[in-house]
Amino acid sequence: MFPTKQSLKILGRAVVLLHFATLGVFGQHLSSVRGSALGAFTALSDDIGSIDWNPAGLVSIRDWDVTSSIYGSFRRDVPLNGVSLYSAGSAKRFLDNHVIAGSYSPGMDREFLVPTFYTFPDAGPRIDYDLRITYREQYALGYGYQITPTVGLGVSARFREQIVTDAQYALGPGTTVTTTLNQHTGNAWNIDVGLNWQPSPEWSFGAVAKNLFRLTESELGEDVLKYSLRNVKTLRVGAAYHASPLTTVAFDFDTQAMGGAGTEWNLSDRWALRQGIWFGGRGTQFVSGISAGVGFAYGPAKLNFSYVHFLNQSARSQPTFDEFLARGVQDLGYNAFTPSQFNLSATISLGRTRETWAKIEYVQILSEVYPSSYQVHAARPLGKARVRNVSTKPISVKVSFFVEQYMDSPTESPRAVYLEPNAETDVPFYAIFNEAIRFVPSMVLRAADVFVKASPAEDYDDKSQTRLIIRGRNDWDGDALTLRYFVTPEDADVMRFTRSVMSQNKDTLAAVARQLEKFRSARFLFNEFASRLTYVNDPKASKDRVQFPTETLALRGGDCDDMTVCFSSLLASVGINTAFIDVVPPQRLDDAHIFLMFDTEVPATQSRIISDNPKRYVVRKNERGEETIWIPVETTAITDGFQKAWELGAKEYFDDVEVGLGVVRGWVRLVDVMLR
Repeated sequence: MFPTKQSLKILGRAVVLLHFATLGVFGQHLSSVRGSALGAFTALSDDIGSIDWNPAGLVSIRDWDVTSSIYGSFRRDVPLNGVSLYSAGSAKRFLDNHVIAGSYSPGMDREFLVPTFYTFPDAGPRIDYDLRITYREQYALGYGYQITPTVGLGVSARFREQIVTDAQYALGPGTTVTTTLNQHTGNAWNIDVGLNWQPSPEWSFGAVAKNLFRLTESELGEDVLKYSLRNVKTLRVGAAYHASPLTTVAFDFDTQAMGGAGTEWNLSDRWALRQGIWFGGRGTQFVSGISAGVGFAYGPAKLNFSYVHFLNQSARSQPTFDEFLARGVQDLGYNAFTPSQFNLSATISLGRTRETWAKIEYVQILSEVYPSSYQVHAARPLGKARVRNVSTKPISVKVSFFVEQYMDSPTESPRAVYLEPNAETDVPFYAIFNEAIRFVPSMVLRAADVFVKASPAEDYDDKSQTRLIIRGRNDWDGDALTLRYFVTPEDADVMRFTRSVMSQNKDTLAAVARQLEKFRSARFLFNEFASRLTYVNDPKASKDRVQFPTETLALRGGDCDDMTVCFSSLLASVGINTAFIDVVPPQRLDDAHIFLMFDTEVPATQSRIISDNPKRYVVRKNERGEETIWIPVETTAITDGFQKAWELGAKEYFDDVEVGLGVVRGWVRLVDVMLR
């Protein structure tokens, strides 16, 4: 259910208010409110807080995400220390698999005032002053890349500032004291690298290397270098088990012996409860803290609340600077001095904001596209998409396919496929190409889009891009079934040729018995065809470039495939049915060959009017189921005339089919060329 315009306006104002809710600034924060409630988020990170937890989690962002968070910290000596903006950020998905994000975190600011003094020489006066030391990590950038549907990679960069402000004093004339402030700065970008992996709907894993690299802009001076934060490389790993659509259990642990564990319960589509524990840290207590939280989602907006309570408050309340340095701090967000705190965040997703029901795991193209036979993909699958139901409800899915320029609109699968929650299946997709594909001169590689739509969604749920090979208009895949798409009896050049031959022989044909009309017409066409063309030997035999009949007539030559296609077109233009004889001898693939036979429409009972020799013809059923006489013709013998071509064709058919049992054994196929 999507919110109304009025509710969106209210939610938008709420986010703006969160940006300006600044009653006081205090130093610590936990980067993701959902993560701080769980205590373990490395394998589950899916929001802008992933920049700190695990940047690979950014790949879960669907389009635009804008987030803002406030936090408050509690101390034993002060009931409520304050509420402050702790972070604001946004993220954007682009080019399907890439996500960029940025955040501004004013809460990542920790300042210490170290009391010290300066005594002038020769029993001069003593001046007390504070050494000011400031640590900031307010700016962060992140990038995520979806390597595969189940694997994501992420990189984040956090800008760390260290500022030490000291004073120098000089005694002027009389008792005048001059003061000079010296500011030492050390700035660097700390780089984290993360990975997530979801091998199954039940399990998710994550890993992040913290402070893996450091790009230094400036260093503190040697006299104040002792105040710098520690840059310790840490590896944190996490796992999450989705026990059911309602329950998820998560666990984190790192090389600093710190970690957490938590559970999330999805009470409904809108409400979620979370709880977790924090442990380790080389402290006196194994369990260092507990946490709890609640999440609420409404349309494109999410509100999350968490409270983290650390058990040993005495060690965290108002730590001295010496303690801060002695115990070491490498993460301003979560360390041994982080106080108990509550966090509240608001996130609005823009663009494609609705819930995702189905996801494309991968796409497989089953065949290349040949312009000569592009029509077959309207009924025969061009490819398939592995689709997974990522929702908690049963869905029905359809897959669509689209190639720009060669399709007018996406072609949707004719039938919906039913999927249970977490189930996956292969869904075939089809393609209805437009006429532009017939004029592709040579092979091209085109980007193709595959969409999955799950009811009751109104828009597509997921989109994947694949590559489609489109062959040139004369390319042939070697399959006799697709060779028939080169047969074009309606071409003007073909019609002109056959009309001319029929006109020249009309008187002879008029005197022929009606039963022999088709037979004699084929003879006249063949002999005239032979007088104009020259056969060219084809070294590839069964898979090459095929000419369309109009090209063969214009070039006055071709190989066996070209001749067979052209003669079949000539016969079809005068109403004579033909069939290809595709021969691929076992153990002799180089001898693969194709020739044709045509239907004389002479009934099998009257075969003697064709020939007394049954080896010279074939008895088979025509398209009406009637047994008629078919004549095999070897088009490679075209220069020898019809009689010789018939003799060779009949002998080849008898040897391969009758003696060699080629049809029975599967190495000879008879492919009818249907009139169009």
